[in-house]
Amino acid sequence: MDNNKAGARALKCAFLVALLGLVCVIMLVVGIQSALNQNQLFALVIKIKRHFIPKQTLSYGYVHTQRNELDQLISDSSKVAVDAPALTDKSMVAFAFGQSNSGNSIGERNKAATGQVVNYFNGRYYKAADPLLGATGSAGSQWTIMANKIISEGLADQVVLIPAGVGGSSVQQWRHGGALNSMLEMRLQDAQKHGLNVTHFFWHQGEIDNNNAYRDYEAGLTEIIQLTQRYFPNARFFVAQASAYCPLPSSREILDSQRAVTRLKNVYLGPNTDLIGPEDRLDGCHLSGRGAEKAASEWVELIRNPQKAAGNSTER
Repeated sequence: MDNNKAGARALKCAFLVALLGLVCVIMLVVGIQSALNQNQLFALVIKIKRHFIPKQTLSYGYVHTQRNELDQLISDSSKVAVDAPALTDKSMVAFAFGQSNSGNSIGERNKAATGQVVNYFNGRYYKAADPLLGATGSAGSQWTIMANKIISEGLADQVVLIPAGVGGSSVQQWRHGGALNSMLEMRLQDAQKHGLNVTHFFWHQGEIDNNNAYRDYEAGLTEIIQLTQRYFPNARFFVAQASAYCPLPSSREILDSQRAVTRLKNVYLGPNTDLIGPEDRLDGCHLSGRGAEKAASEWVELIRNPQKAAGNSTER
């Protein structure tokens, strides 16, 4: 009888250990997938972490970095401070935002090829070098590649990059009442306060809303555009056609919404990044160096000739 009880206890113990192991494996897989995709679970973990450690300072050898409560990079000891550029009518001031592909999540780091490309953050200027100050992520940025091309092709004499992307963010978070809306408005106010006239807005976002099946995308994006136009009414606003979310294919609804907002004044379509395949992405989601090169080349072509993807946009 005692042997039977002992055997039953051992069997029960073995079952519980196996169950615990299975739960751990599931949690590990979910955690890895969440980190790769930078989805809402990842964003929630970051938010909780930042609540207890609001402004974390990290040290990588001799490089010290600091991030805000949104995990945006706000300080990096490796950055080279420069004087404010002498901007002209031919200069570009580019405000780039959205989710991870608009931030520092690209496969390769790049830097300014000349002193004509700078990264602006919080009243100061730095020679542009990935990861850019102002956005989440710690890898590369498509905007650095784009800015180098703009300068090399003579489309601008200076490019000031103002990144504000947040990985895993939805359009709902950026619109009025969303968690990122006040940050967006503060960044716009800061640029205006320091005499930066934003000439171009670049919005790369939409993938997470495919995953979340968010059904009010056009209204949300319209609110975001209208907010930017309150501060910089003459800026051109480019909207990337982005909806493919690994492993989900393109969302017709989100793409239609992104195209529909070109009815607004000075709003244009950006590259269709859904056409950039998995061979040019790090993990099926984030652009590789080659994928970012393709996207940047298309951004430049549309900047050169916005009417090529003007949709219903009007300029008045």
